[in-house]
Amino acid sequence: MFTLDTNILIYNAANDKAVISFFEDNSRAVFYVPSVVVTEFLSFKLIRPDDVRTFEKFVASTVLINLDFLIAELAAKIKRDHGLKLGDSIIAASSLFTGSTLVTRNVSDFKKVKNLQLLKI
Repeated sequence: MFTLDTNILIYNAANDKAVISFFEDNSRAVFYVPSVVVTEFLSFKLIRPDDVRTFEKFVASTVLINLDFLIAELAAKIKRDHGLKLGDSIIAASSLFTGSTLVTRNVSDFKKVKNLQLLKI
């Protein structure tokens, strides 16, 4: 089980070989996408219309994690304790909540969060 950070989906849209290989190697895995990742991806300035359609199709095959009260509380604690940005706090909280490994290129943003499993691609 993997929670996907926004940067992984941006690199996937850019056809990054390492990210594409990760998805191919884990094609049967469960992928979680926090709702804040949807917002971040779709607001990325360099996103193209084709990327949006591909992203929407991909997200339909994942488990979308909406920001509920429990995740919001955990995200607030992470933000308060570790000084992460709000979006990163929500992503980290979503990963902890689901017990999944957070896949990211920005390990340094998350490494302070206790018990958060990280995979850097």
